[in-house]
Amino acid sequence: MFSSFYTAASGMDAQLKKVEILSQNLANANTITYKQQRINFEELMYQKLDENMKAGTGVKLGQTERIFKPGAMQRTDNPLDVAIQGNGFFKVETPEGKILYTRDGRLAVENGELVVKDLGKLNIKVPSDIANVTVEEDGTVIGYKGKDKVELGKIKLYDFINPNGLKIVGKNAFEATKEAGKPFEIEPKKDGNAVILAGFIEKSNVNIISQMMEIVASQRNYELVSKSVESADQIARMASQMKKQ
Repeated sequence: MFSSFYTAASGMDAQLKKVEILSQNLANANTITYKQQRINFEELMYQKLDENMKAGTGVKLGQTERIFKPGAMQRTDNPLDVAIQGNGFFKVETPEGKILYTRDGRLAVENGELVVKDLGKLNIKVPSDIANVTVEEDGTVIGYKGKDKVELGKIKLYDFINPNGLKIVGKNAFEATKEAGKPFEIEPKKDGNAVILAGFIEKSNVNIISQMMEIVASQRNYELVSKSVESADQIARMASQMKKQ
């Protein structure tokens, strides 16, 4: 009898966790380069009732994965706003010396370095007498010394065999892990690789309408499962009364 309570409780808990993930997606719908999360569930072991019948024992939370599909491009006309059109990450070094990966391309020149704002440097020097810095589609960083065009360096992109294995560290950044695999270098615009677009930022890939529809569906599923708990409770009470009689 109590197994029905446990089965229903696992279903209710699963739907609550799903709504939590969906709500987090919606809350970050306007966050630059945010990647939508999706939660997967796994069935628990079946209980054998007789030779021909088995009963499920509920579900459990499986892997929560991020969908790394690129978001839409939004024009800003700021030459130091860059977006990756395709797969890949920028590699940055934080002030503490840690290596992180991000798709956030809001760049700036700080202390003679090209940096991703509030995150880290790209290891490209920008001398004080250089102005009008911009990035070309193949990642080449250029500036002007007076009227002379100067090449300052080249931004390279990196990718992973399993991006879902990356560790989230905040500020639109990720840290490499064994699960993600060893980062491999991508040369922008070569052999069909991603290109770097100056004057654009990448928006989140959250589909607000689909996320809201999933929340409504999860809420309805939660209500259905809760009714099964009520039914199981009524049956338990009836059985208890019959024993007393």
